[in-house]
Amino acid sequence: MPLPISNSRHVAVADGASERVVAISDLAASLGADALIRLHEDDFAALAGVGRDLVHFNLERTINRVGLAYALLPIRRPGRRRPGGPEELPVLDPTRFRTGLCTEIRQGVPVSAVTPELFAASLPTIRDAEALAAALVRRYRSLFPDLAPAEIVARGCAVTRLRLDET
Repeated sequence: MPLPISNSRHVAVADGASERVVAISDLAASLGADALIRLHEDDFAALAGVGRDLVHFNLERTINRVGLAYALLPIRRPGRRRPGGPEELPVLDPTRFRTGLCTEIRQGVPVSAVTPELFAASLPTIRDAEALAAALVRRYRSLFPDLAPAEIVARGCAVTRLRLDET
């Protein structure tokens, strides 16, 4: 059974010392994009080491779509799911972002099947299957606290290829 997809309608944004909930579509439009890709702070910082082509990995599957423009934003505080309760929304920093066009999607790819060509276009910190497995566990452990690290990795990944706008 697939894992639930994160809230695709709303997100929290940092607003000075406070936070507010906004519609994802409104935030994306304000950044000149169709949708958002949320990156953990370390991953966002690693974008500085990436050229115009980026391969991004999500756990299991993604709702990203080929042909849409995405704003990539850093997560200030990750979201999480609580048993029996609603998802706690991640808090994003809308003052820092990159934009890019989605050119390819692959769903349900086993971590061991990710090719060197895909790793070569990934973040500098994710250049092999071991690093990808560690990144998936780091990113999704708090969102799915009932899954062991091996169970997270066994779910495979979604691959999103983007052509980033020049900075």
